[in-house]
Amino acid sequence: MCALSHYIERGSNGRVATTGISLIRRHPEGMKPPRSLWVPFPLGRPLGSPDHPDFQRDVLLNALQLLETATEPTIDDYPQDAPISGDDPWACAIMVSPPEPADETEALRDQLVEEIRQLAPWHRESINRRGRTTVGISGATVEQMEDLAVLLADFATGTEPSDGEIDWNHPMPARLKFASDDLRAFYHESATAQPGAAYPTDADLNDWLFNQTLLGTVLRQIVGRMRESEDRRVSGMVIGMIPAGFARAR
Repeated sequence: MCALSHYIERGSNGRVATTGISLIRRHPEGMKPPRSLWVPFPLGRPLGSPDHPDFQRDVLLNALQLLETATEPTIDDYPQDAPISGDDPWACAIMVSPPEPADETEALRDQLVEEIRQLAPWHRESINRRGRTTVGISGATVEQMEDLAVLLADFATGTEPSDGEIDWNHPMPARLKFASDDLRAFYHESATAQPGAAYPTDADLNDWLFNQTLLGTVLRQIVGRMRESEDRRVSGMVIGMIPAGFARAR
């Protein structure tokens, strides 16, 4: 969308003005489109939650208002989170040990591995119900989730991660991104295997993972360290590791 805005305005010699909506703030920051509204919503939902027409209309109006106010490349932040869909708020019935502060690598490893072990029976139930899993993009199998935990715990605490026994699909630093994707998939699939009528939205799952699990704490630490790296290959990998709206601590 950012590139398309540049193309349209340059091709029309300024006769056509454009505005857009961005789900990942780094995209407009890097490409500097004429006007962009950043929204803190899950990927794939630029207008927020479905079945909330008044809220969606307000998002559109905020984007269109930039046509009147922005005279130079502008990124405006939408100030509200998307409303929760559904009548009943979702709550995860899977009890995991509450995260505790852990600075030492070995302690963090042990705590994260234990959290994964608590979720493992639910993940097996998820596979039994669905007949599949989306885990595996990193090269790790479902049985190797604990090895992924060790990788992330090592990086989060500044320890040089080892290759371990996993047949990795990607070298470092891309390995961190895909390892986090697999663990997030493992957690989400485990959480949605629980019985009950209410089904979680993306926001429900992300709120649970990033605000109620140790993995969420570890991913925040990793993203913080990667953003501080002078290696652009490392700092650029943070895009998508934590959904917009959850990157900051709450």
